Amino acid sequence: MTADLAAVSERFKQSLRAGVRAIVLETHDEARALDMLAAVARELGWATHEWTAAGGWDRAQPLTLTGCLERARSHPEPQIIVLLDASSSLQGAADRRSLRELAQRTSGPALVLVERVGDKVPDIPELAHERLPAPDGAELVQTVLEIADAVGSDSKAWEALSGGRDAIARELIGLERFTAERVVAEALAATPDDPAQLMRSLRARKLQAVGSGSVLEFVAPAPVDELGGMSRLKAWLSRRALAFHPDARAAGIPDAKGVLLVGVSGCGKSLAARASADALHLPLVRFDPGRLFGSTVGESEANLRRACETAERLAPVVVWIDEIEKVLAGSEGAASDAGTTARVVGGLLTWMAERTRPVFVVATANDTTRLPAELWRRGRFDETFFVDLPSAEERLAITRIHLYDQPRRRCGASPPCADAWEAFAAVADAAEGYSGADLEAALVEARLDAFAEARPVAAGDFSRALAAAVPLSRSHAASVSALRRWAETSARRA
Repeated sequence: MTADLAAVSERFKQSLRAGVRAIVLETHDEARALDMLAAVARELGWATHEWTAAGGWDRAQPLTLTGCLERARSHPEPQIIVLLDASSSLQGAADRRSLRELAQRTSGPALVLVERVGDKVPDIPELAHERLPAPDGAELVQTVLEIADAVGSDSKAWEALSGGRDAIARELIGLERFTAERVVAEALAATPDDPAQLMRSLRARKLQAVGSGSVLEFVAPAPVDELGGMSRLKAWLSRRALAFHPDARAAGIPDAKGVLLVGVSGCGKSLAARASADALHLPLVRFDPGRLFGSTVGESEANLRRACETAERLAPVVVWIDEIEKVLAGSEGAASDAGTTARVVGGLLTWMAERTRPVFVVATANDTTRLPAELWRRGRFDETFFVDLPSAEERLAITRIHLYDQPRRRCGASPPCADAWEAFAAVADAAEGYSGADLEAALVEARLDAFAEARPVAAGDFSRALAAAVPLSRSHAASVSALRRWAETSARRA
C-alpha cells in the first residue's frame, strides 16, 4: 500500500474507532476503494456488506436503498456497509432523514457512500468526506511490472515494459489502476516492438481515457521551430523543461507553474502557447471559457472543479488559457449573475496558486487593463513575457517559415518561387510595424494571386499584398504604444 493510500486508510480507521458512522468516499477507482475498505474492516475485525441499486444486498438479495437503510438501523453491531452510487438512489426526504439519523449515531454500522469524484453527493452536514488519491508512481510501477510478468520474459514487450517501467509509470499517473492496465494493453497491441512508439501510444491513449470534459479540449502542440523569433522565451522554456525531469524534485526544484504572454495582437502569442508544449515535451489542452459558465445554480463552479480535476489527472500537462482577460472579465462587482463570475474567477486564481500537480499554465493576454491585480502575484506564473511587433530579424525568420518551412511540412516540398530568397527578405526587412499574422496573411494573398495567373509566387506579389494591408501598429497606434510603455517595467521581452 502506497503512502497516500495508507494515510487515507489510517484516517478511516481512526474515524470509525472514534464513532463516525457515515462517510462519503470520492474516488475515480471503485475497485481500489473496495479493496481499501475490505482491508480496513479486516484490521478492525468488522464484517462488511455491499449495496448497489442493481445487485441489492451483497449482490444476492434484492433490496432498495430505503430497505438497506432500515436494515442498518436495526443492526447494533459495528460493521461497514458500503453503498455504491447511493446518491442517485435517494428517494426523497424520508431517505435523507434516515441517512442523517444514521450519521448522527456513534455506534453500530458505519455507512460508506462510494461516489465518483465530481458527482453530486447528499448535502447532509453529518456526513464526513474523504477522497481516495489516484495511484502514485510506486504503485503504477508495480502495475507495469505485473503486466510485464503476464506477457512473459521472452517477448520484446517484456523488455519495453520492464526496462521503461519508471517512464511508463510517469505517463500513467492520474489514471485508475484498471484504466492504466487497459491503456498499457492497448498500447502494447498497437506497438509491441518499439519503446519510443509505445510511449507515444501510451500518451495518446491516456488523453482518450481521461477525457477532456466540457471545458478542456486537447490541442496538437506546434513545433517550436515554427515560432519565428522570441529567442528569450525559447531559451527560458528550454531551461524550465528541466523542472519536469524525474530527478528535479530530489534536487529541490519545485514544479513549474507557467508563463503569462502579454503583447500586441497577431504577434504569435497563441502560437507560442502551442509551441511551449513542444518545448516542454508535454501534451497540451486548451481551456475553453465559453463552456465554463452554465445556466443552473452551481453549474459554473462545478464545471471549474471538474476542469481543474481533469488537468491535474493529466499532469504533467500544459494548459493553455487564450485571452485570459476575457475569462477574468467581470470578476469585480459581478452583481448581475449573483456573484457567480467572481466565485469562478476566485476559484481559478486559487487553483493556479495552490495546485499540487505539475500543470504548466500558459496564458495569453492582449489587454493588461482588464487583468485583476491578483493575477500578477508570484506563484501563479513563473514569469511574464511581452510579445512585441517583430524586429527586422524576426520578420525574416517568420517569412522564411511561412514561405518555405510550413509548406514543406504540409506538402513534403516547398512550392517553387519566382524570385530568390533575398528578394522576399528585402520585402520583409522593409515591413516595419507589421505583425507576424500580417506577414503570414500577405504571403497567403500573394500565393493566391500567383496561383490565379498560373505562375510561381514572386516577391512583388508579397510586397503588393503587404502594401494593401493596414497593420495594427497604424490602426491602433495608441494602444500599441501604451502596451509597450507598460512592458518596459512589468515584463521580460520574449
